[in-house]
Amino acid sequence: MIIELYKYVTNPASQSAKKLGQLREIIGMEARYKRSRKQWDSHLQNTKSLIEEASLKILNPDEVIILGSGLLLDIPIDFLSRHFNRVILVDVVHLKQVKKHTKKYDNIEFVEHDVTGLSSQLVGPYQKQLKLQARASIPNINDKTSLVVSANLLSQLHLIPVEYAKKELGLNSTEQELLATEITSCHIKLLENLSSQVCLISDYQRFYKDKNNNILDIENVLFDSELPKPYKTWRWEIAPIGEISNQYSMSSKVYAYPDFNNKVLYRPLII
Repeated sequence: MIIELYKYVTNPASQSAKKLGQLREIIGMEARYKRSRKQWDSHLQNTKSLIEEASLKILNPDEVIILGSGLLLDIPIDFLSRHFNRVILVDVVHLKQVKKHTKKYDNIEFVEHDVTGLSSQLVGPYQKQLKLQARASIPNINDKTSLVVSANLLSQLHLIPVEYAKKELGLNSTEQELLATEITSCHIKLLENLSSQVCLISDYQRFYKDKNNNILDIENVLFDSELPKPYKTWRWEIAPIGEISNQYSMSSKVYAYPDFNNKVLYRPLII
């Protein structure tokens, strides 16, 4: 707890990231990873491998944008730096240790950006008669962008904005679900309509099991949004029993797409 507090105090972050709790969340995620490293390892490796596979299909790998770069736990940063001319890491917060780790690369750029477009609405001069509206966007995207990666981000996008809106703006349960659904669907639509190739990795269903491995509940984490048949799937053991509850564990079924919007220009086959 003392270490986490120290990181919170000493890490630069935007006012909105502090007020909404995004800085606190990414520091907490690092602590959860350290406790559940064994359970997370295969998921993180599967994510890295899928991103590499997506990258290798591209004819002209110029620029790649990573949405939800976070702690780089699931991002093959060495590979990306070698493979692309430019790597843009996008998240609302970039911890100092992440920047230190990537200092050896000369083609990596950090961009602090909220891809939902809600941070400025939530912490700005908000008037309750105005409706919160998700405005999905990607910074720095241009005609040189070869690949956009949404890395284990889609199902997480709504969590902090909805919780903050519930506490500070008094959104009721129906309004919370509508906002969460809008955030999720906006991100999917944005990715579908990009001219560059998209690699999407997201958990799709969440499973809660008791100590005897019996399923207690199955949750659709994308609300009313649907995804096409995945290219690959795997299980992510998010929280073993004792992490969030002594009564149940939590895992997810992950859907993965190296070419979500079918825009890839494949490398020629060498025989």
